[in-house]
Amino acid sequence: MIKSSYVYIPVTDLEEAAGWYENNLGFKVRYKDALYYDMRTDNDVKIMLIANENGINSQMKYSSGFQPAYGFCVSDFDVIRKKLVDNGVKLGKIFDYFGRSCSFFDLDDNKIEIWEDYDYNKLKP
Repeated sequence: MIKSSYVYIPVTDLEEAAGWYENNLGFKVRYKDALYYDMRTDNDVKIMLIANENGINSQMKYSSGFQPAYGFCVSDFDVIRKKLVDNGVKLGKIFDYFGRSCSFFDLDDNKIEIWEDYDYNKLKP
C-alpha cells in the first residue's frame, strides 16, 4: 500500500539549497550524505535534494513555456506566498484554476508551484 511520495530536486549546493528550502517552505534535513539530503516538513511531506552535476532543472518544457514538474498543496496560500515574496523569491503570477496557484523558482531555477487545495465535492462533472 502506498503511504507517501517524494520528489527529487536537482541542486548545485546541497547545504545552501537545504537552508533555502528550510527558510522558505519549512523543510528540515532528516538525513544527509554526499549524494543527497532527505528533507521533510513537520507533517512528513518529503523532498530529496540531489547533487546536480549537469546543470539540469526539474521543470518540463512545452511550446508554451516551462511547467513545474511538481508542486506543493498548501493550506494557507496567502501566508506562504507572502513569505516567498518577503524573502525575495522570484514568483510567477497567480492563477485560479481549481484553487489558486503560483509558480516560483528555487536557487537553481527549478520551477515549483504552490497550490491551495480545492473541495472535490464542489466540482461539477
